[in-house]
Amino acid sequence: MKTTSYAVLKGNNYFLSLAELRALLNDDNAEINYFTGVAIFEGNKGDIANRSARIKRSGELVYISDDPKKINEMLRGGCFWIKEDVIMGSQKDKLNAINYEIKRGVKVSKECEKIDIILTDGVIILGKIKGQIDSKSLHEHEKKPFSQSGTMNPETSRLLVNLSRPKKEVLDPFVGTGSILIEARWLNYECIGSDLDKAMLQKTKINLNYFNYYCSLLFSSATNLPFRQITSIATDPPYGRSTKNKGAELTQLYEEFFSSASETLTKGGFLVFATDSRFNFIDKLKENSFIIKGLHYLYSHKSLTRAIYVVQKK
Repeated sequence: MKTTSYAVLKGNNYFLSLAELRALLNDDNAEINYFTGVAIFEGNKGDIANRSARIKRSGELVYISDDPKKINEMLRGGCFWIKEDVIMGSQKDKLNAINYEIKRGVKVSKECEKIDIILTDGVIILGKIKGQIDSKSLHEHEKKPFSQSGTMNPETSRLLVNLSRPKKEVLDPFVGTGSILIEARWLNYECIGSDLDKAMLQKTKINLNYFNYYCSLLFSSATNLPFRQITSIATDPPYGRSTKNKGAELTQLYEEFFSSASETLTKGGFLVFATDSRFNFIDKLKENSFIIKGLHYLYSHKSLTRAIYVVQKK
């Protein structure tokens, strides 16, 4: 009997959350059915949220119904720790109204099996919780000793690593203070970082040591990478007010990086990078043998919306 799984997605950008889910499934052809804020898919992948940046919870799907009495029939006589979730705030009153019917004859205790009761799009989704986002590790990684203006937060860093679909290793050629390497190491991948700023490399080393993580660090230019047959590159190149490179100089840096990354990646390998949404690199990426797999926009603050490019080497 096939197992069906579900995932509860972070809501400030559902398309980006779905992209991470598909990357973690590592199957572009996987059939994903979608209710607002909840993805339903085949396979025993209920723990998928454990490694995620944008999947709040995941588990084994039990039942979907628009009738609270049907949900009650599935639960009555049992003992459960119930997580209630209303995807759309306008439906909160509706959940309160049907809550009594759902829980009638059900013992509720934190000592019992964790289940989800999710109200969205006029249906109730019942699931057994098997995984949830590791918010504790994301919070701990915020406390790294060295940071600077524009440093990517742990959630977005973990997202970039997952979108790059690593098989073994992750390379970050604009390492900065090491935010992406920290997440790659936490996800148990081999991690390689390079930068032309020796001070940044030293700060990255201290940040990694703070969490007892080890990654290979090299003094090297992203425009002339000394690697071959890398399967995944996840990085956060310069952009915004804090970068020293401006205008044509910055454009040239990106174009030379794309060429070097194309030579570095194995066929089918992924390059994922963030940049300012005002830039458009689609044509230059195609010129360097990349297929555009996704382009997502993530609001950061009033002066910056990030564009996240997900591209694959032909």
